[in-house]
Parts: sequence; C-alpha cells; structure tokens
Amino acid sequence: VGGAAGIGAIRSLARTTDHELIGVDMDPEAAGLFMADAAARVPPASDDDWVDTMAAIVRRHGVDVIVPTVDEELPRLPALRSALPDVGIVAPRQEVIEIARDKYRTSHVLRAAGHAVPRTWLGTATKEVPAEAYPLIGKPRVGRGSRGVERLDSPSAHRSYVESVDDPASVVVQELIDGTEYTTSVVAASNDRLLGVVPKEAIEKQGSTVRGATRDAPAVDASCRAIAATLKPAGPINVQQILADGTAYTIEINPRFSSTACLTVAAGVNELDLLIR
Repeated sequence: VGGAAGIGAIRSLARTTDHELIGVDMDPEAAGLFMADAAARVPPASDDDWVDTMAAIVRRHGVDVIVPTVDEELPRLPALRSALPDVGIVAPRQEVIEIARDKYRTSHVLRAAGHAVPRTWLGTATKEVPAEAYPLIGKPRVGRGSRGVERLDSPSAHRSYVESVDDPASVVVQELIDGTEYTTSVVAASNDRLLGVVPKEAIEKQGSTVRGATRDAPAVDASCRAIAATLKPAGPINVQQILADGTAYTIEINPRFSSTACLTVAAGVNELDLLIR
C-alpha cells in the first residue's frame, strides 16, 4: 500500500466498504499502512521469503482475500496460491498476467486477434524499422510507471537507445500515435463475467496517471470490451490506449488494478469491492 494504486485502493475501500483492511508494504513508513486497520512489513516481492511472510500475515489476521497492487507481486502469485489454496486473490488468470507483463507479446497477441495496436518491434530489429515509422517510443519490454521510456525521433536515436541497454531484446520500440491517452478499468469477475468498463482520460502523468477524468468514450469502451472477449482475463485489467481519429490503439495492459481505480469507484463502479466479493 505504498504506491499510488495501493493508496488509492485502501482509501476507497475504507471509505466505501466495511471490510477489515490489512495493509502491507516493504517500507515501514508507507502512507497506506496508516490508513489500514492493521499493517505489516513484507520483504520485496522478489525475495525468497515473500511468499512465506505473506502467508504468515494472512493466517495471523484471518484474511479472506488478497488484492495485489504492484507488478512485482504478479509473477509470485502461483506460489502464493499454492501456499494459501483457500484464500482468494483478486488478479487475472496467470496466462493473461504473463502476456500483459510483456509489451512485445501483448502487441503480438492483440494484433493477431484483430485489435488496433501501434507497430511494435523488438530492440534487436533496428534494421526492420522503416524510415516513415519515426518517431518511435522506446520502452522496457517488462516495466511499469513509464520508467526507461524515451522518444526516438530518428534511426540514430533508435540505435543509441538500443545500445544503451545490456540486452536489446529486453526493450521494444513502438510507433508513436498522436492522440488522447486513455486508461480504462476493465472489471471482469473470476468467472469472466464482464461487470463494467470505465474509460478515463489521462490528463497528467508522472510515471503513473496523477490527474484524470472519467469520459464517455464509445470507441475506447468498444475496444476494451473486445479485448476482454479476446483475453478472457477473469480478473481486473487496466488497458492503456491512444485514441486517434476514432480508433483506440492499445499501447499497454496492466494485469491488475491501476492507480486510477479510485476514479472508477467515484464514477459509480466499485471495482475493488465488486471483485473482492
């Protein structure tokens, strides 16, 4: 509960539900810990002890449901499910998590299913990018919060970006689409019933969206419903798109609640409580 998504989630749950909230974070001074009914410190999700620590906290507090809010936790969920087979975890199917965490694979899967995506290449494919494709956006193949993202205006900038990383296959370059950015909550229950789609315009970003507004965006709504039908996430996903000339181009998918989940709740779709229940 130290990041924007965790703080937004625990604040919304505290305000709109009667759930008893146990906040965890690796920072003992994380803001969200002080909004919870009880709090505990955990190691980073990458640590070997993370699963055992989480399991001990769950047993100590009699937790019924776990709500992951950061990307680093998502690869550890199979081990956590094995350790806690009777505890619900609000997250998409693991196959969808693995697709969505890999930006190149996300682009490939969506394009193959007929969804609009910007042209996307691996960092190893510098010679395959046509001159008219520039400008591009370079980004880590696995990453979050706009970390390591750069605008590449020319082939030379592209080459420099790729040469600056240890492994060119660890980055992607993506056609820059000029339009309005949307971040959309797609609320799918564990039986894959679609409960709601709430588009929000990303007005200001500082890594994650820090200022947004819920919008009536029919093209975004229709695109996200179609993506949900393709992926069958059986859990919450956040679809990031650029709306240009009436087409919603998907640039990334977060396989978890986003930092804008509090806006979804304010718009009348309490995705946090719905999926917990």
